[in-house]
Amino acid sequence: MQAIISQLSSTFKIARLNAEQIINLLSDGNTVPFIARYRKQETGNLDDQTLRKFETEWQRLLKLKERKNEVLRLITERGKLTPELEAKIISASTLATVEDLYRPYKIKRQTRASKAIEQGLQPLADYMLSANATEQGLLEKAQAFLAKADIPELKSVESVIQGGLDILAEDLSDKPDVRRGLRKLLLKQGLIQTKQKTDSDSVYRMYYDYQEKIETMEAHRWLAIQRGEREGFLQVSFICPDAQIVSLLSRWYIPENSQLYPRLFAMCEDSWRRLMFPSLRNDLFKMKSEIAEDESIEMFAKNLRNLLLQPPIKDCNILGWDPGYTHGCKLALIDKRGEVVDINTIYPFESKQDSLYAEQQLLAMLSEHNVDLVAIGNGTASRESELWIAEFVERNKLKLQWLIVSEAGASVYSASAVAAEEFPEMDVNLRSAVSIARRVQDPLAELVKIEPKAIGVGQYQHDLNEKKLEKSLADVVEDCVNQVGVDLNTASPHVLSYVAGLTPRIAAEIVTTRKELSGFTSREQLKQVKFLGPKTFEQAAGFLRISDAALFLDQTAVHPESYEVTQNMADYFKLPVSSELGQKLAKQDEAEICDRFALDVFTLREITASLLKPNRDPREDLAQPILKSDILKGSDLKPGMILDGVVRNVVAFGAFVDVGIEHDGLVHVSKMADHYVKDPFKIVAVGQNVKVEVESYDSQSQRLALSMKLNNKSSNKTNNNLNE
Repeated sequence: MQAIISQLSSTFKIARLNAEQIINLLSDGNTVPFIARYRKQETGNLDDQTLRKFETEWQRLLKLKERKNEVLRLITERGKLTPELEAKIISASTLATVEDLYRPYKIKRQTRASKAIEQGLQPLADYMLSANATEQGLLEKAQAFLAKADIPELKSVESVIQGGLDILAEDLSDKPDVRRGLRKLLLKQGLIQTKQKTDSDSVYRMYYDYQEKIETMEAHRWLAIQRGEREGFLQVSFICPDAQIVSLLSRWYIPENSQLYPRLFAMCEDSWRRLMFPSLRNDLFKMKSEIAEDESIEMFAKNLRNLLLQPPIKDCNILGWDPGYTHGCKLALIDKRGEVVDINTIYPFESKQDSLYAEQQLLAMLSEHNVDLVAIGNGTASRESELWIAEFVERNKLKLQWLIVSEAGASVYSASAVAAEEFPEMDVNLRSAVSIARRVQDPLAELVKIEPKAIGVGQYQHDLNEKKLEKSLADVVEDCVNQVGVDLNTASPHVLSYVAGLTPRIAAEIVTTRKELSGFTSREQLKQVKFLGPKTFEQAAGFLRISDAALFLDQTAVHPESYEVTQNMADYFKLPVSSELGQKLAKQDEAEICDRFALDVFTLREITASLLKPNRDPREDLAQPILKSDILKGSDLKPGMILDGVVRNVVAFGAFVDVGIEHDGLVHVSKMADHYVKDPFKIVAVGQNVKVEVESYDSQSQRLALSMKLNNKSSNKTNNNLNE
């Protein structure tokens, strides 16, 4: 374990003590949000995302250690373990290295080499590698073997010699150093070549005649090519310098001035083409796929985080508008608390008469209820809906704004058990309009009801390891919910289930107890909840707030374990536990306060910040969504125009930005800044407001090219600054 601690300490640039303490905290069942918020002293102040990476790397190292022990045991049982081999296995840093070292000792299915060894040809193979081997000597030994052996498969001298060469070919292919060196060479020089496999056109047309080094190929291109091959559109080849590789193998393996050079050179060719190339190619492809998968999952997670942490538009009555043609546009009006106050379905696109009737219906709704904002889903008929609303507002001289909302996952939610439980009597189609409205009022609270991968803010998500993707996205949702905090008396069971330490069952019990108590008045009452024990209370309590609690600290992010020391500080300064105490603490010498009250500096800062802003929502620090009161048409677009837009998705090659026309434009990664951009996430985030310049627009292909180079430094500061 000490070696693992040292490696984690080095990887994450933290003290060994911190690495050991993090491992102990995780081993004791503490959650990442709890550790990140309330155990900063032990972790060296690592944030939740870094702690997730720490946990993943720790688990990888544990599995690596487990495999090393297994390999050492297996080799020992075969009587082949040497001190040198043991040292190499113990010091191996990757699973691939361990498997390379184990390969020569692994019990394989019968191969040409193992069959030749069983036939007794190992001495002949050894002779061929000796410095004094000659062609004549080889022929004589092979002839003598053939004369003595009664093996039906060996009918000639050449078949005997071939058996010896097969042994050498496998021996060469099993050399750990050879495999490691060739793997590096293939990664540096190997080329992926793709050709069109069918006459049909497809989304893979750019890869119909394509070639790129495997080392430099971006994750999205690799995943696209893999999918194109699976779907039968692409033929994929791996091109490598065969002649160079065989030459290297021969120089390394064949004794100098060997008289058997032609035979041994041919053996090297056979070892490379038949044994090494297929397995090394598979190794590289697997490694590349894992890297691409991890990058894509990380990209999905970043996009989801930014989507969940979009600032809410509070204290508004919002009309959710789910656009549609045949089945009409579904409307749902929610009040400032998110309760549904009116629903309707209108048909503005069927005919002029239908449009007039739809206008009358909407006017009636607006006259009966105060509507501050219309949230239009960005699906089918979204553009037509926005045009219709713009004309409706202008014609009726209304002061009504709207915004376009991603409706990804709304249909999944509307047909879910969660939606059926919330709105048992409501038509399935109308539920999606409610979801669209609520995801403007409080994006986090609404989006947690939807399976994260259904929200659709990634690339090639259906090609990814489902279990790994779900784990990563669930972690993101958990981190976001706990980062923002939860109102214990208003949160849905779905939001509560993501609070540190809570499960869906405990969340449901909290709601039950909440009803029985007619609302919680203190955190202490959480201990009355069924299945919620001391450990769960410790993990969850700090993230659950009661906005109108009699005890001020229950309104804040201060953990109950710090209530006593907070009260002691209040008594010392002769102040009530309040924002006033926070202001007093902010002016004190930290070291002196920590020493006097036996506090660490991180806990002191947490207490001070929580007292100063008890109900702070970190999302409110971010730029608000763009509200619209007029319309932009594709025909209006001209190169050089400067537009306001909203980032809808971020991928490896750029970002898709909604500027108000019927489809998103692309800001290619090369157009994001005046300098080279390797990681688009360092420039933009989902939900971010950006200024863009129109570079070109092709109305026929609906391709809009945008640039952010116009004012990158000031106008396009990334929106995701909650962790800064």
